Amino acid sequence: MTVPKLLSEITENHNQFKEVWEQLIQQLNKDLALVGLTEIELHTNISPDELWQGLNPIFSELMHQKTSSFIHLLYRIDIHENEIQRLMTHEDFLDRLINRVVERSYQKVYWRSVYK
Repeated sequence: MTVPKLLSEITENHNQFKEVWEQLIQQLNKDLALVGLTEIELHTNISPDELWQGLNPIFSELMHQKTSSFIHLLYRIDIHENEIQRLMTHEDFLDRLINRVVERSYQKVYWRSVYK
């Protein structure tokens, strides 16, 4: 199986890369579970638009009500504080942050495929 290097290739052609897309969703679920957010489970058959729309209220709630879990998640996914601060300067901070979280999770999937 060929795994594209860029997340955009997957999101634009997620039906063509169904297996890789499912691995990405599974990685996101794993990262959420590893920081104790086991009540959140994303379905592997959702589209990229559904993923972003679904993550928006989840991340908003985490930011405002479960801040320590949210910070732990960002640390686990390896999003640095200075990057978060840079993203916070934008009006669409939450959308950009979600995109970065998904990108970082996809990088795990990609590199796992390269080195297996």
